[in-house]
Amino acid sequence: MPKIFQIGFNRCGTKSLFHFFRENGLKSIHWAFGSLAAGIEAAYIEGKPLLTYIEGFDVYCDMEFMREDHAGEWITKRPFERLFANCPDEKLEKPIYAFERFKELDQQYPGSRFILNKRDPDHWVRSRKNFLNSGYYFCKHGDGFHHNQQELDDCWLDHLHSHHESVREYFSNRPESLLEFDIENDSPIKLTQFFADLKLEPDHWSHHNQGDLSKVDFSETEWLPFSGN
Repeated sequence: MPKIFQIGFNRCGTKSLFHFFRENGLKSIHWAFGSLAAGIEAAYIEGKPLLTYIEGFDVYCDMEFMREDHAGEWITKRPFERLFANCPDEKLEKPIYAFERFKELDQQYPGSRFILNKRDPDHWVRSRKNFLNSGYYFCKHGDGFHHNQQELDDCWLDHLHSHHESVREYFSNRPESLLEFDIENDSPIKLTQFFADLKLEPDHWSHHNQGDLSKVDFSETEWLPFSGN
């Protein structure tokens, strides 16, 4: 089966999409404490196919890695071992947005389909600000890089818009490969129609980790084994 990659930012329904596909019987994975992003980045550095260290799934969601202390016991998993073996310490000071490797994923895994999940940008910024209890201070420059919240908000929005533009430009002539899905306004019928060949049931759609969280409990994240560890 061709792969499905969610390539929008976090706080835009990544876990809802994960649950939707998993409940529909597809082998799906979400974040895995950052090891999805770690594995993809390690494979990229080594010049290997990007899913080398995270193979075995149909659907990949939330491919970001922010900071080592978020990884918990997963820090001993092979994706992190390969990343740390190949990556200078200073580079790890910045988050890894592995979904930005969508071009390589498309080229290496022909027939894959991509979901650009999105929401109202102001709502997205507010959700990020309320994430991880005291706030979500990461951006593409690192953790705590900006001097004030407005600078951080502007950086987030610039990153969001530039990524969306890059995705749309790349897939502009291939609408069959990209679905833009607004998690605030679009019906799950849009998912079932785009993936009509998979015969998905829209009743499996529901919202997870909604809106303005005051705290995230990492213990609720799905811990799924990788093959070949």
